[in-house]
Amino acid sequence: RGFTATALYLDDADQPIGARFMHDATGFMFDYLRIETAPQGFIWANSFPSSDMGEPHTQEHLLLGKGNRGRKLGSNEAMALTESSAFTAQWPTAYHFHTVAGPDVFWPAFDNHIDALLNPDYTDEEIRREVRNFGVDKASDGKLRLEEKGTVYNEMVRSYESPEDNLWREAGQLVYGAKHPLALDSGGFPAAIREMTPEHIRTFHASAYHLANMGVIGAFPSSLSLAGVLDHTNEILTKAAGRKGKVVREEDLPKPR
Repeated sequence: RGFTATALYLDDADQPIGARFMHDATGFMFDYLRIETAPQGFIWANSFPSSDMGEPHTQEHLLLGKGNRGRKLGSNEAMALTESSAFTAQWPTAYHFHTVAGPDVFWPAFDNHIDALLNPDYTDEEIRREVRNFGVDKASDGKLRLEEKGTVYNEMVRSYESPEDNLWREAGQLVYGAKHPLALDSGGFPAAIREMTPEHIRTFHASAYHLANMGVIGAFPSSLSLAGVLDHTNEILTKAAGRKGKVVREEDLPKPR
């Protein structure tokens, strides 16, 4: 059905509860779990930071809400009773979703997520406004002044007002070395965010967001046959196949220095 099984998952009674499938045509990783729940998906992309500018974090913001493609995703979710969220970690960026409207709605929601992650159409101006830009603010004395702002910039300035975030940054650099991907800030270090351009964002997306560098953990009830789940997933991935790129996993990272 378009996949190769590479692992079998067992429950506490040693009975099969899921499996890992690799999509033959794209290299996409599909972890299937049989759980008596509404269908749920947890899509991830390997997104190790390549700088302190916060490309992984900014990408998450842009893909889910900017451009016509991002706005379409939000509109479709509202109509499909889909709940979703996302977060940026040091290894992957994750996009998770589910719908109480049933399997017939889950598959279009999955398709929409994959398409939105792979084929964004946000503009350079949307990137600048999301990352960091200048606006006019009025001081307490009534004078106008320029103010740095931007969704990502403001979020990370607040984060680094916390001693804990500064300690974690210092600890990561001591363990791995300042330029190691596991020590760089996937969210963005405020001083470095100022240097980010739309070109940085587009380059990062092209390198990280292709199917071979992505995967999904899917939970499905026993009322949905494994064959049917594989067929639906294969159809969506085959339609989305196209851009290829380098796959970077943890074992591919440089040694700590």
